[in-house]
Amino acid sequence: MFSSAAKTLKVSSPAKLNLFLDILSKRPDGYHDLVSLFERISLCDNIRLTKISSDEIVVAVHGELGLPTDSRNLAYQAADLIRRSQGIRSGLKIEIEKNIPVGAGLAGGSSNAASVLLGYAKLLGLKLSKKDLISYANRLGSDVAFFIFNQPFAVGTGRGGDLKSALIPKTTKLWHLLFSPPIKIMTKDVYGLLDREVKLHCRAGRTNVLTKKSHDVNILISNLRRNNSLLLNQNIYNRLSETVMKSYRLVSELRSDLLQSGLKYVHMSGSGPTLFTVFGSKKEAQGASDRLSSRFKDRCRIFLASTA
Repeated sequence: MFSSAAKTLKVSSPAKLNLFLDILSKRPDGYHDLVSLFERISLCDNIRLTKISSDEIVVAVHGELGLPTDSRNLAYQAADLIRRSQGIRSGLKIEIEKNIPVGAGLAGGSSNAASVLLGYAKLLGLKLSKKDLISYANRLGSDVAFFIFNQPFAVGTGRGGDLKSALIPKTTKLWHLLFSPPIKIMTKDVYGLLDREVKLHCRAGRTNVLTKKSHDVNILISNLRRNNSLLLNQNIYNRLSETVMKSYRLVSELRSDLLQSGLKYVHMSGSGPTLFTVFGSKKEAQGASDRLSSRFKDRCRIFLASTA
């Protein structure tokens, strides 16, 4: 993952997909308890970390316009957290080459933060345990810890940062096509819509509307262990997809058209808007990409990616 010079370190920063995401309840702190099956994928940003003589944190972003480069940036926050907690006075330049779409449900910002935590600690020669780094990660955001966990698949509970291994064979490798439309959807906005849905259901006398008893992450894990892409597609679930499809017409129309184009299953990652499907082989995924790219290239960015 790392290649380094004396004062510079290059870090790969991968995206994730949610193969399963169920929202269980709203927490007293305003967040939500959930259960998710994360998959780390090959689509990634590239980050260069460089020690600088000043005491500043400097962030430069390439490939994406309009991203903050100050303390609003999660990568900046990650570096600042390391500096403050470890009493570091030297500065750091963070250069991010963005390939992962922003606000797309792929956790690019969270991955950048995790990669800075890992890379900065290595650059400084800090002896931080995985437990320490996961603790830092959970202070930054709900998805950050998954990238510290450093497994291709993991089950997240609580806010998403309580992680355990899914015990998937190391040889398991999924292939995906990702379709990312030119719209940014903020996670907090989707959860706000979900909360309003729940309130309306409660006023109508319907309770327990969050948890769908028919959806079980363990069934999905069993499909993964058997490497059965058909059953996997049938059991992928995302509770937030229902909310996004109701409120974001661009996403629902893209999903509908992808299904009409011949894809049997089209799923959504995280809070969207990125849509994806699962293939059993690279050849199958590449064939679908060749067939669909010309039709959809003007409506979304299309990525061929695998488990990483």
